[in-house]
Amino acid sequence: MTNDYRKLLTSLTLLLCALTSCIQPAQAEGSRTLYPSSAPAGSARANLEWRTDKYGGIVTRRTLLKVYANQGEYILLGSSAVGQGSGDILVYNPGQIIGSIGSETISATPNFKCSSQPGQGYISSRAQELAGPSSISGTGNTTGYTPCYYQAPSTGIYDIVFYGSAGSNSAADGGPTGDINLNSPNNFNMTQGSSVAAWDVTVRSDQNSTTDINGRLFAYYLALFTGSNGLPLYFSTYPITTDGYRYKIDLRGTDPNGFVIYGSQAGFFDSDGKSILYHDVLGQDGQVSNPDGGTKLSSPQYPTFFNPLDSNALGYINRYRADGTLDGVGISPIPIIGTVSSLNFTGTAGANNSSYSTGGTFSFNSTITGNYQIILSQDGTNFDPTNPQNRVIRGYMLISGAQSVSWNGKDNSGNYFPNGSNYKASITVHAGEYHFPMLDAENNYYGGPTMRLLNATNPLGNTTGFYDDRGYKTVGGGNVGTIGSVLCGISPPTIPFSDPINGFDTTTNQRAFGQQGNKGNTNARCTGSFGDTKGLDIWTYIPSSATTTLLNIIPPGTPKLLLVKRITSVNGVPFNQYVHDPTSTDDNDPNWPNPTSTYLRGVINGGFVQPGDDLEYTVYFLSNGTRDATNVSICDLIPNNTTFLPTAFNGLTPTDGGLPGVDQGIALALDSTKLPTTPTVYLSNAADSDRGQFFPAGTTLPAACSGSNTNGAVVIYPVKSPSTLPHATASGTPTNSYGFIRFHAQVK
Repeated sequence: MTNDYRKLLTSLTLLLCALTSCIQPAQAEGSRTLYPSSAPAGSARANLEWRTDKYGGIVTRRTLLKVYANQGEYILLGSSAVGQGSGDILVYNPGQIIGSIGSETISATPNFKCSSQPGQGYISSRAQELAGPSSISGTGNTTGYTPCYYQAPSTGIYDIVFYGSAGSNSAADGGPTGDINLNSPNNFNMTQGSSVAAWDVTVRSDQNSTTDINGRLFAYYLALFTGSNGLPLYFSTYPITTDGYRYKIDLRGTDPNGFVIYGSQAGFFDSDGKSILYHDVLGQDGQVSNPDGGTKLSSPQYPTFFNPLDSNALGYINRYRADGTLDGVGISPIPIIGTVSSLNFTGTAGANNSSYSTGGTFSFNSTITGNYQIILSQDGTNFDPTNPQNRVIRGYMLISGAQSVSWNGKDNSGNYFPNGSNYKASITVHAGEYHFPMLDAENNYYGGPTMRLLNATNPLGNTTGFYDDRGYKTVGGGNVGTIGSVLCGISPPTIPFSDPINGFDTTTNQRAFGQQGNKGNTNARCTGSFGDTKGLDIWTYIPSSATTTLLNIIPPGTPKLLLVKRITSVNGVPFNQYVHDPTSTDDNDPNWPNPTSTYLRGVINGGFVQPGDDLEYTVYFLSNGTRDATNVSICDLIPNNTTFLPTAFNGLTPTDGGLPGVDQGIALALDSTKLPTTPTVYLSNAADSDRGQFFPAGTTLPAACSGSNTNGAVVIYPVKSPSTLPHATASGTPTNSYGFIRFHAQVK
């Protein structure tokens, strides 16, 4: 797969140029990219962090950078923390760092340390940051900083670690100033602590070159720290989804303190750990710990570049699924378009019919992996996924092709869909779905971020996004906030949710929240600005054309059990005819197996008998309701003037798990291959583990029996746990919907 992507990269250069309008990248890779001299007035900066604590128990509060380099190219490095305390820069060759994204295992032995080249790699001023590195030889760009450098031994993705002056194992706040112009000396000394103010990763072709090869540097997540609020950020990043959709994200005045941003297919998970939430999460503190309702953060998934990306890197980048597992190497250089087809519903009552409160299963085919959205509408015209009377079912597909999704019969409010015909269900699959969680970002007074699709056309609009800042009920039944009302916090968005079908224009300030100035960071839930202690999600996607299907909800069925009792032999001589009982219609129901004359053999009157005669009784049963019969037990009282024969079936097999050596006086049939004459199993009379028991006269009978026990009773449980007899749908169908019980009695 990797090689295929590399070939595509060469052949599609012109196409990609057209799709991206040949955007020219800025000449920088690092903090000078995020905070250029042309940044808007009033802009601030956030230091890069490297520390040991985690957000939401998922994402470590550190930034692990990655850079693509060809064999023989040079990676030039520098930071304002090199040489300050334990400040350093580490480089790891491709494949050296392992583990899930956000919780990677960082080896203590890198392939390169900047500190191994004394006197190199220190950025000592804003002017040096903006100028970037001088040439390695020192002959070019002499106003830049003197870089440390590493020559790539092979082509691939290299991991870059920036330690602040506190080194690798600190969980304490650093001391950023937030000053974009780095005017304070604290931006260049030990005060930086667990953060780095200025940093640079530049790829060049040789030791004399001053030409930066841009679009190579990316990260799966960014841990950043401004030091306080009232320091709005305006930088841009360039993420790409695993299905090849490229975006530009402009923060546009987002005002956090310490925070993490990343991109993923899911954003946050519901309490089951797999359903996509499409809401915010509310944590207990500034680390968004233990979110309410058992909701969870998803793992970072999408690479985020600092410039429009160099397409040559895509063939080497690891792909990750929404559940955080590795999905191979190589990202498509062009966006993959999704289609969905063959939506069908199979209900519990057969075909597209579902018995009330029982739900069923949706099936469909998707040409892509990614997210799907099924909306079941009560009126057939309103397909609002947040409408309490509709039902939305969302999830993600790890493979393309045939899919199956269960539905529990309920609407969004937790009530069962009412009985009705031709309910319409609609499905779309989402290509390029991109969630941009912001963790503990207190203020967004100016309304960012803007999300802009760069290399395709979204029918909803290329700057369209979605958000929902209201309270909700989790799939586990827990409440987060007040359902339907905006979540707690100072100065929430004026409009608490976007149009659930058409989204909103992310270039506007519709989702502005929080306060202006150094306010709102209490790190205590519901007491600070709206974004404090929360994970706030904003997302976008490219929907496929919808396909629909119809389904019906019918009243719940009623279980029904038919019983027909006959004398089937006297003294071993069988009655091989069928005799209809004129007082009952149970014995001529069309769902008995055919031919009735063979299956329901036996007579009502055995003729003249005398003491000592052996009578064989057979009780036929049929589950013939409109619903399966559950907890089935059958009781038959021994006829007066007879005595139950406890040894009628002694020595016969198979048995049914009863005690060995115990008398067997009961037979049970529940298998059409052995009917109509041969029982399935032979049962003991004792109270043991098989399905039958004889109750002698005078003993207490179970609830299944009616009448007094004056002459003994046979009790049968035809189906072992769970004791359900499926209802017959046609004559003899299914085969385990019918059977019989048999015993012998002697005339007194």
